[in-house]
Amino acid sequence: MLVIWAIVFNKIFKFFGNNVEESDVSVNPITIVDPRMSFSKDTFDLIKVERDPFLGKYAISREKKHKTTTKLVSNNGSKKINVTDKKPWPKISYHGYVKVSKSTSELILIRMNNKFYKIREGDMLEGISVKKIFRDSIIIKRSRESKTVLKSK
Repeated sequence: MLVIWAIVFNKIFKFFGNNVEESDVSVNPITIVDPRMSFSKDTFDLIKVERDPFLGKYAISREKKHKTTTKLVSNNGSKKINVTDKKPWPKISYHGYVKVSKSTSELILIRMNNKFYKIREGDMLEGISVKKIFRDSIIIKRSRESKTVLKSK
């Protein structure tokens, strides 16, 4: 038991007995470096990844293909020239509809090429027919193409 107390006192004495004088302590000055002073851009080029990392397949570019109808026109019977018969859609906006309790069909208000028109379902206007009317949209059709027009806000 005497040995244990000797070890405890020895540890306590070493802990409190080491008085360091101020002359032995050396102070190292700290230099502060401003990180903004040594700023440089980290630039690199990105390369296009052809392989999908999740599926392991190569990416296929999907481009929208516009349907065009081609007609063969004979030019004096000697040459045949492909002519595309594709007219752009006019600017159409749907502004709403009115349904009268006595009538079964709705009357809609659309704006086509900056002119307002009141038409019903099934009516034709400049080659465009109204196929279906909904509260928030209409379905219109020109020749073989259909288009959905959302209600303007």
